[in-house]
Amino acid sequence: MAKLTVFFLVIFLTLLSLLSFFNKASVNLTVWKGVTYEDIPIIALIFISAALGILSMFIIATIRDARRYIHSWQIQRKQKKESRIQESYSKGLEAFFVSRYEEARELFTRVIESDPSHLNALLRLGDIAFIEKDFVKAKDCYLKAEELKPRSIEVLLSLEKVSEAQQKWRETIQYLDSILKIDGENTNILYRKRDIYEKNRKWEELMEVQHKILKCKLSAEDEQEENKKLLGYKYELGRYYLETGSVDKAIKILKSVIKSDKDFIAAYLALAGAYFGGNNKEAQAILIKGYEETSSLVFLTSLEDHFITEGEPGTIIDIYQKAVQKDPKDLRLQFFLAKLYYRLEMIDYALDTINAIDPSAFDYPGLHALLGSVYERRSEYEKAVNEFRKSLKVEKMLLVPFCCSNCNYISNEWSGRCPECKSWNTFILDINEICKIRKRQGSA
Repeated sequence: MAKLTVFFLVIFLTLLSLLSFFNKASVNLTVWKGVTYEDIPIIALIFISAALGILSMFIIATIRDARRYIHSWQIQRKQKKESRIQESYSKGLEAFFVSRYEEARELFTRVIESDPSHLNALLRLGDIAFIEKDFVKAKDCYLKAEELKPRSIEVLLSLEKVSEAQQKWRETIQYLDSILKIDGENTNILYRKRDIYEKNRKWEELMEVQHKILKCKLSAEDEQEENKKLLGYKYELGRYYLETGSVDKAIKILKSVIKSDKDFIAAYLALAGAYFGGNNKEAQAILIKGYEETSSLVFLTSLEDHFITEGEPGTIIDIYQKAVQKDPKDLRLQFFLAKLYYRLEMIDYALDTINAIDPSAFDYPGLHALLGSVYERRSEYEKAVNEFRKSLKVEKMLLVPFCCSNCNYISNEWSGRCPECKSWNTFILDINEICKIRKRQGSA
C-alpha cells in the first residue's frame, strides 16, 4: 500500500513539473472582497489546490478513523460491561436455584445497579421476595419490570401470583385478563382463571370461562374431559342457585344437566331437593326416575329417609319390594330392605329377608352385623355373638359408607363431588367394600 502511494506521488510530482514547464503564466487570485493576490503562478495555484485537497482528505480520513476507534472502544467497553453483568446474573441464577437467596439477591442487585433496565434480574429479585413472603417488595420489583415491558406475559403472571397470594382476587383476575388480551386462547391462563372462580364459588363467572375453554383448540380427549367438567360446573351453579333461593333458576339448570347426562346422580338428588317442601310428589318422582335410570341405591336411601320422616314407611317398603321383584338377583336390594325392616323394628321381616340372601354370593360384613343385631333383638345371643364375630371388620354397625369410584375416597356422608379428587358423580355405596380393597391393594 505504501509503495503504491509513493508511485502515485511520483507521478503527481512529474505531472506538476511538466505543467510548470509549459505554464509559466501568472494570475490574480481574489479570495475575499477586497483581498486579491496578484501575479500568482498558475503552477503554484495548482500545487496549493492539490495540497489543500490532500490536507482535506487527510483530515477527513483522520476524523473517520478517530470515529471508528471511538465507536470500537465504546463497543468493547459495552461488551465488557455486558459480560460483567451477564456473569453476575449467571452466578445469581446459580445461587437462586440452589436456594442461596442472600447471595442471589446481592448479585441481582449488582446487576440492577449496572443496568436498571435488566428485566430478568428484576423478576428474580421479585421471585426471591415472593419466596420469602415479602409480597410488597415482590410486587414492587414486578411493577418495575412491568414498566420496562408492559405486555410481558411473564411479568403479568408474576404480578398475578403476588395478588393471588395476598388473596386480592379482583386484582388477580385483572392481571389474567390482561394476559388474555395478549393471548386470548391461552388455555393455561383460562384454567387459572377458572380455578380462582371455583375457589371463590363464583359459578356464574366460571361458566363463562368454561365456555371459552371449550372454544379453544383442544384434543379430543381434553374436549371430552372439559365437557364433563362443564356439566359438573352446571351442577354446582344449580346448587348455588338453591342456596341463594333462586329455585326456578336451579331447577332449570339441574334439568339441563340431567338432559345432557341421564346418569348424573347428584343432579337428580339436587333437583329433588329443590322440590322438597313445596312439591313432594314431584321430588319423589324425580328420585324414583333417578333410580330407574341409574339403578343407584343412593336414591332408595334418600327416599327411605324422606318417607320415614314423613311418616310413610309403607311407601318405601313397597318401593323396595317392587325393586326386589324386578331384579331378584340384586342381593344389595334385599340387604337394604332387611336393613329398612330392622330400622322400622320389623325384626321378623328383617330376619326372613336376610335368610333369603345367599351368604356365599353376598358375604358382606355389614350383613353379618345386621343379622347379629336382629338375633340380639330376638334374644338369641349366641347366634348374635357368632354373627358379630364375622362382622368385626365393620367400623360402624349397620352404616354402609360411600366411596369414590374414581379415587377410592371413603366417606360416611354423601357428596355430589369427591372432596379428594374433585370428580363429580362418583360416590357410590361401598357395599362390597370395593374401595377398601382397592386402597389396600394400592398401599401394598
